[in-house]
Amino acid sequence: MPSYKLLYFDTRGRAEATRMLFALAKQEFEDVRITKEEWPKIKPTTPQGHIPVLVVDGKELPQSAAIESFVAREFGLYGSNNWEAAQIDVVLETLKDVIDPMIMPVMFERDQAKQAENAKNYYENVAPHHLTNLENLLKKNKDGNGYFMGDKASLADIIFFVTMGWFETPPFANKGLEHYPKLVALRDRLATNDLAKYLAERPQVYWIYD
Repeated sequence: MPSYKLLYFDTRGRAEATRMLFALAKQEFEDVRITKEEWPKIKPTTPQGHIPVLVVDGKELPQSAAIESFVAREFGLYGSNNWEAAQIDVVLETLKDVIDPMIMPVMFERDQAKQAENAKNYYENVAPHHLTNLENLLKKNKDGNGYFMGDKASLADIIFFVTMGWFETPPFANKGLEHYPKLVALRDRLATNDLAKYLAERPQVYWIYD
């Protein structure tokens, strides 16, 4: 059995989805959390000068999306065939459509007045179109009463759960997700079933390393 070691800061950020995938697969791994003080010494030793990095039996894999895909495939969480994998990719790309327009104008805007203006525009005019697309994708499988693909949670559901955490992070969110009941139900189902143990035990740290 391979050994897995995940290197990241003591925060959620770009490593949280991978941690959740390991939890979903019930696979043990070494969760190495690097401090600000340690990072300058560790940075030059990483493949590309940033983290997360997944170490599998001594081999290093950088880039969070590549790590997530690898772990999902490793434990059967990327669909049961190529078509299902492609449909999961559609969900992942749609989630990017949801969150990418929010990151710079809202989450990283330092001017509070401008941030509030951008947030209002994002939640009222940008997000609804992409959330509608996302809920329609969910409805394709069991009328939206299960997961995005098949009979169990997959990479699509984990990335969805993490993305919704960003989407609803205060003080930005106006809780616009309640207009999409199937998405709300999936988020709550993951939180109370598939990820309940992990969420109860994970360190209470920030989403972003600042």
